[in-house]
Amino acid sequence: MADLAARKRGTKWEYRFEGAKINGKRQQFSKSGFKTKKEALEAGAKALSQYNQGGTFFVPSESSFADYLDYWIETYCKTNLKPATITNYNKKIRLHIKPALGQYKIKALTSAVLQQFITDKFNDGYSRNTLSVLKGILSNSLGYAVEPLKYIDSNPMVYVKLPSKRVVADNPTRSAPHVYIPKDKMNEIFKRFPEGTSTHLALMIGYKCGLRLGETFALTWEDIDFENKTLSVNRQVQWHEKDNTETAGYYFFTNPKYDSFRTITIDDELLELLKRTYEKSERAKTFYAEFYTHLFESEHKRVLNTECDGNEIHLINVRDSGQFIQPRTLQHTSQIIHNQLNYPEFDYHSLRHTHCSMLLEAGASPKYTQERLGHKNIQVTMQVYHHLTEKLLNQGDDIIKNLF
Repeated sequence: MADLAARKRGTKWEYRFEGAKINGKRQQFSKSGFKTKKEALEAGAKALSQYNQGGTFFVPSESSFADYLDYWIETYCKTNLKPATITNYNKKIRLHIKPALGQYKIKALTSAVLQQFITDKFNDGYSRNTLSVLKGILSNSLGYAVEPLKYIDSNPMVYVKLPSKRVVADNPTRSAPHVYIPKDKMNEIFKRFPEGTSTHLALMIGYKCGLRLGETFALTWEDIDFENKTLSVNRQVQWHEKDNTETAGYYFFTNPKYDSFRTITIDDELLELLKRTYEKSERAKTFYAEFYTHLFESEHKRVLNTECDGNEIHLINVRDSGQFIQPRTLQHTSQIIHNQLNYPEFDYHSLRHTHCSMLLEAGASPKYTQERLGHKNIQVTMQVYHHLTEKLLNQGDDIIKNLF
């Protein structure tokens, strides 16, 4: 590695040193603008020391925000955040932040530029939830650049605000509202996807238990208590997109959203379906014998690894051969419901919304409903009342009539 050197460029001084080669190419680090040679050498000595001690060198005035975000993900996020959160952050950074802000130098990012980014996303029709996530990524990453890195003096996101809820966006929101699925339409869906099809059980669990998609496909037979007629939610399964160090993406287990561990009662119809499914899977193990696919969870929470030293897992959503029925299978199911059944409003989360609405219609307390569905707080449960069904409206009219 070359020694530290200083040279005069015009009326100012510059330091320069050479780092380790990457792909056989020399990597030089330099910075100019110093009034004297002594100042340049002092600054260069500090930079060289940081490089030698840390193995990396990051010059905020010379590097792009895109490169800094990669650095932030590697040095902070991967040691402090859940894999599911990192996957979500990477997706938002790739699709939204880098295309709009990645070319800026980190020191050039101002509150005005960042506020315009949030405002543009709002006017493009993105939901407040998406805006909040984007704002959080920007705030946290630039906050890390202030402390402990000291790359910038202050966080410009401190002055950036989300648009008021009273403001109307230039374009309609991109987030489609979850719908209440009437019983006749559910019967039609179950008729199209009867028992024995790959997604029948998942549809039934969503409808009768209100589980999230990842929770449904993470259920194991150990989570089902046939004697007490209960189902326990202990985990969810998420997809990890491959990065530069991996050849493929993979599914992994993580805690339920908001750590909403819970045990819920299941009805007799679903209980009998689960019993038949379990008995069928046991017969399949005997039939396939050594050709049956056994699934394992690795020490890093990866799932579907059939050749590891981890613990075997007994997922309930598997094919006769033991292969995992992945959550993405619901994409094909949804397309059929949209096109063949002429119901484009359907998505899996609407089963959860429908379950919640049915409970409230039947007189279940909001607190019971919140705990059963694992909502973050009671306000989330109460928002369902913004999507009142005709039955609830009629009940309200009857109350008014009886009152007066």
